[in-house]
Amino acid sequence: MITRTAVTLADHAGLEGLTMRRLAAELGVTTAALYRHIGDRDRLLASMTDLVLTETPPSPPDQAGWRARMRYEAQQEWQLYRRHPWLLAVLARIRPPLGQGLFDALERAFAALDELELPRTRLMSAYLGYSALVQGLALLWSSERLDRIGGAEAAAGIPAELAELLDPRIRPSLHKVFDPAAPPPELDFDELLADAVDMLLDGLAVRRTAAGE
Repeated sequence: MITRTAVTLADHAGLEGLTMRRLAAELGVTTAALYRHIGDRDRLLASMTDLVLTETPPSPPDQAGWRARMRYEAQQEWQLYRRHPWLLAVLARIRPPLGQGLFDALERAFAALDELELPRTRLMSAYLGYSALVQGLALLWSSERLDRIGGAEAAAGIPAELAELLDPRIRPSLHKVFDPAAPPPELDFDELLADAVDMLLDGLAVRRTAAGE
């Protein structure tokens, strides 16, 4: 009950709003009693992380092959960050909280990539590249920059004081994408994630074939 309440609180108030005093109030107990029960905030975050990571169901039988399984894992991780935005800040650490949920997620991803029979170092590189892609897009989606890229500010167009920086004679590629006279590009982050993951997986497949692995 404590962990689930903490998850709900963090979902609505973020990690900044997840204080032991506020959580204790939600539970109807004293802060001191809460500390005695869970230990400290780091242990609470580890318990919360483990709980939400278990929300990911096993890949369905039709997700056969390493590519389909990695697409599935990427989509599931992406949806976790959508449901629990605080989770990204907890996992995107050099030393995230370790628990059964995280190890199960890592095992699924590494098992899928291991079908490529990559050397150990390249296997780690492939996973870290995949993880950085998903977490990076989740960070972009959850930050205030989303409004500037695909939201209200984007709909208003490029500010006049910046339009001159998009002179097609100087920056033709940027002008092509962000032409002040054209409607702003519309971004669907679900489609963007799927496309980016496919490009990464395509690259892994090509490199494997080229290397004769």
